[in-house]
Amino acid sequence: MENRKKGFKNLVKNLNEVPKSLLKAEREKVLHSPFRQIFHIESKMGQLNDPNGFSFYNGWYHLFHQSFPLKFTTNPNYFEQGWHHYKSKNLIDWLDLGQSMSNDTKFDDYGVYSGSALQVDSKLFIIYTGNSWVETEKDQWQRKPTQMGAWMDKDNKTVKISKPLINGPLQGYTGHFRDPKVFRINDFYYVVIGAQREDLTGTTLLFRSKDLNEWQKVGEVKTNIEQNQGYMVECPDYFLLGNRGVLIFCPQGLKTKGNHFQNMFQVCYFIGNKMDLATGAFNCLAMRELDNGFNFYAPQTMLSPDGRRLLTAWMSISNGNDPTKKYGYTGCLIFPRELTIKENRLYQQPIQEIQELYTSKIQGKQEVLQETVLVEKGSNARDIKLKISCKQDSVFIFDIFSDSKNERHLRLIINALKNSFIVNREKAGTSFEDEFGTERSCEIDSSQPIQLRIVQDISSAEIFLEDGRNVFSMRVFPSKDQNYIFVNSLNNKTTLEYQINQLRPMRQYSKDEI
Repeated sequence: MENRKKGFKNLVKNLNEVPKSLLKAEREKVLHSPFRQIFHIESKMGQLNDPNGFSFYNGWYHLFHQSFPLKFTTNPNYFEQGWHHYKSKNLIDWLDLGQSMSNDTKFDDYGVYSGSALQVDSKLFIIYTGNSWVETEKDQWQRKPTQMGAWMDKDNKTVKISKPLINGPLQGYTGHFRDPKVFRINDFYYVVIGAQREDLTGTTLLFRSKDLNEWQKVGEVKTNIEQNQGYMVECPDYFLLGNRGVLIFCPQGLKTKGNHFQNMFQVCYFIGNKMDLATGAFNCLAMRELDNGFNFYAPQTMLSPDGRRLLTAWMSISNGNDPTKKYGYTGCLIFPRELTIKENRLYQQPIQEIQELYTSKIQGKQEVLQETVLVEKGSNARDIKLKISCKQDSVFIFDIFSDSKNERHLRLIINALKNSFIVNREKAGTSFEDEFGTERSCEIDSSQPIQLRIVQDISSAEIFLEDGRNVFSMRVFPSKDQNYIFVNSLNNKTTLEYQINQLRPMRQYSKDEI
């Protein structure tokens, strides 16, 4: 049994309870990291994890994330957990508004867990899970989850609702009941919430409300497919995309099958007809993984004013062995993506606003027959677009984060002989998560030209294969001299068309600068 008394010995309810000199020292420690991203949101100090409250309100995009800013403090190791708040006009340059909510009520005194947001009239409605514990005078602490609410006004001031919206745990379920995602259809508001049954299996629960105050349980989301959803479901998200219903969720505890479910925790989705919101019945197709890479969890979507379904997520490192911890921080979000449906599956692409980051580009076409330097040095901040035409027996290799001798690299392989795509990070830099393997792969049709796109930042790569039909998200921690790109083709030549756009840093403003 985990010693929770020890873990929460130095619990504080607000950052104001901590010496300012300590906060300053923790922030300055982060600045020494060689792995800081330049156009991704990442932790300013401590731990960043699930994105929350992704929404559009009062002319701005709003994005919160779970934050444990004191995670790596020592002597003492403080505990404080809340939501950090950013807002943006263009989804690429962000105004940092600091902490929006902290663990300062009896319902969330051990953590302001994940949740979501929706504009209602002139305010932003927020619903989240408050984490608390009872029987704390004993060793057998009991988790008490509560779905809580808050309202944010146009001045970005957030005020919590004092009364719980949905009390937990529910009959027939354990204390693992969290991550409400709110949406509105017709005259009702709805939330889907991740849960664990008493038999230790995962499920998604559906609730509805007329007024956002009184909530009725509809029941479990019931698919027409018998599908193992692990021992717990986290971060469910239901939405309409065109005339289809989509449920994204995070089933924990799935067993690896071939090249599927290889991480500690997974992200999956169902596509089907529109859910029957009166019963929770969802007639859908087979479950698929949303991302085939190493580091992707806790996604959340929103509908933009121009009708796009946008996605954010946490590039999680499951074992906690993150090289950035040495510098007092961990955690990064993906670059925002747009979701579409083709061929009964979700496709993902970087949002079109990425073009606003472009500063320069190189492009060309060449026949690849041997190992060649494609890009010599430069910043590892790029949007790389490739069209690859392989011969039937060729094996094309594309190495990024390479050193000058190409002994270290993140390696991407298109094997036309086996119709497979492989990404291998074994030699990409500092090892940190090798127990989950260093290679990920999927099947492809190499008889046609392959479209490959890579959004590369200082310590991450997001790979979009075949227009985003398959996506691989990952962290890598290379040395500073790993800023080359190499290409190679084995057995036979490969024709490569490329456009490589260099990206500027995102502009980050504090509220004092506006």
